[in-house]
Amino acid sequence: MHPLRLIGLCLVTASLSACQLNSFTSTKDATPPSERMQGTIVSSEGQWLFQPCGTEQTYSVNASNNLKQELTTLAAEAPHGVFADIQGVIDEAQQRFTPTLRYRLQIEGQACNDPDLARLQLRASGNEPFWSILQTPRGLILNQADQASIALPYIEEELGDDRFYLSSEANEHNLKLWITPKQCIDSMSGTVYHLHAKLQWNQETLTGCAAFGGLRNSTQVQNSAQ
Repeated sequence: MHPLRLIGLCLVTASLSACQLNSFTSTKDATPPSERMQGTIVSSEGQWLFQPCGTEQTYSVNASNNLKQELTTLAAEAPHGVFADIQGVIDEAQQRFTPTLRYRLQIEGQACNDPDLARLQLRASGNEPFWSILQTPRGLILNQADQASIALPYIEEELGDDRFYLSSEANEHNLKLWITPKQCIDSMSGTVYHLHAKLQWNQETLTGCAAFGGLRNSTQVQNSAQ
């Protein structure tokens, strides 16, 4: 190879490597990691404050209009705050929390001491009649009012656009559960979820809401938390 061509090639390669390194460094420095956390959000002196479970630290919440509206609706019945299962970015220097994904907002039921969250991939439920499904790596657990729990194997299928589908045909039962990412509000508790659920159980079709458990995190970057 001609000496001038060799020198030119080396310079181009070095330049590209430097650009890639600078790009990586800038992105890493500019974007703090997004974390999924649980805690309480309260209104104080015209702003929302987030206190993660197990800590005394509080952060001002950089909330979207959608999230503010959801919090305002729930806070009217929760003077001690709204429990939030939420993902976002903490700015320690500014003591600020910017939500990127709201999994669940609730004012009743288990909150920071929820024993099921860490072992579940998904929790879905509905009312009139009551039903709930717990998805674990080992199978599904179907609960219904006044009936014994039923454990079932299942198949999961991705449907695109962050939608997915769980199905089971075992023990003479037929279960199908469709999960769609969109705001869903429980008709009895008012809990706000990030997923809508549609259940077909044998010959009955039911609807409800759902949220990811601790074993599954969303790949979505934007939703009503922003």
